[in-house]
Amino acid sequence: MKLIRMRKRGRLTIPRDLRQELGLHEGETLAIRVTADRHLDLEVLPSLTADQLCTTFPITEPIDDESWHRDMAAAMAKERSLSSGA
Repeated sequence: MKLIRMRKRGRLTIPRDLRQELGLHEGETLAIRVTADRHLDLEVLPSLTADQLCTTFPITEPIDDESWHRDMAAAMAKERSLSSGA
């Protein structure tokens, strides 16, 4: 376990050895969420090019904007309620 301090404006520095072990580089995207009382889960998100994105998540049918927005709003509300413990 590594100990780090929170800096001004909530900044955290991931120690160099952990960045190297995970292959992290400047500009990478990380997801963070509360998993339990005073516990955080940090996940390295994959970096995809536009071609990789289209190959990985192909659009196989027309997208109905209204239903997409409704489904996305419901998914986000569910995620918020899970992370708040409700």
